[in-house]
Amino acid sequence: MKQGIHSFKARGFTLVELLVVIAIIGILIALLLPAVQAAREAARRSQCTNNLKQLGLAMHLHHDTKQMFPPGETSGRTDGTANNKPRMPHQCAWAAFTFAFIEQSALDALIDWTAVDGDFYAIAGKNILDRQVPVFFCPSDTSPPPKSIGTAIARANYVANNGIGPSIEHRDGPGHTAPAYMERPGGMFYMNSWLKFSDIRDGTSQTVMLSEIRCPKDPRDGRGTMHYPELPLYHHNRTPNSLVPDEIREVYCLTTPEAPCIGTFTAWDNRNLIMTARSSHPGGVNVLLADGSVRFIGETIALNTWQALSSPARVADEVPIGDY
Repeated sequence: MKQGIHSFKARGFTLVELLVVIAIIGILIALLLPAVQAAREAARRSQCTNNLKQLGLAMHLHHDTKQMFPPGETSGRTDGTANNKPRMPHQCAWAAFTFAFIEQSALDALIDWTAVDGDFYAIAGKNILDRQVPVFFCPSDTSPPPKSIGTAIARANYVANNGIGPSIEHRDGPGHTAPAYMERPGGMFYMNSWLKFSDIRDGTSQTVMLSEIRCPKDPRDGRGTMHYPELPLYHHNRTPNSLVPDEIREVYCLTTPEAPCIGTFTAWDNRNLIMTARSSHPGGVNVLLADGSVRFIGETIALNTWQALSSPARVADEVPIGDY
């Protein structure tokens, strides 16, 4: 009997089978990628929430220590001691007042709080202008934003509620606007505001302190600038993430599709400012409420509700705030 020699032919993938495998892998990646991106955005939004909670704690600690919240900005060139309001360096914005309460005591020590006769950014705070502070950055907005105004002043993604705009130059009035423009009292933060808990008559859970702003990645745009008084603020004229252009100083406006703007004034004495809360989070913005809690507010919120959340004390035409 002859011994047969058996030969075995190795079998590989056919071209069709290979294409099918590649197609399946592509489909799996297409299915998984949005889930991965969503998980990453959820983590970024959670970090943004934590940042705002830290700033809320700083606001409360400031109130515990000073018996009042920081102002939106100061006017040290007027009698700031009226009504028990402290006299501070001129044009100091709210963010600098939080440094002592967010583990930035080294920065606070570099500020000359006794220099009340000159602009904060030129004298009292000149040593801290360019210091980037991580807690002020939202990671969804490509943290950290670049420094603005000739790359000299650090920017931030968190801005203070200045109520209903336009904000104009008005050193001594009760709110953020002069009487001719005042649709309602100023928000939580305006020039020499120094509000107390007792001033929040709408309720601390129904009054916004801080929200988010998008900073175009070009230092020529000034939105979110921390230590220049008109720029670390926002207004409730328009709902979150509105694409109606902001109205800001011409030299600080660099419009983008996500954060459009137009120049509406040229200097401090013809200020006519309206800036909208915006974020890189899909569908809305995070806000810090006066009670220290953080809420995500959808961009579809009713405008009258959004505007009611801006004022610490309800006015005659304001709607009651229900669920939002």
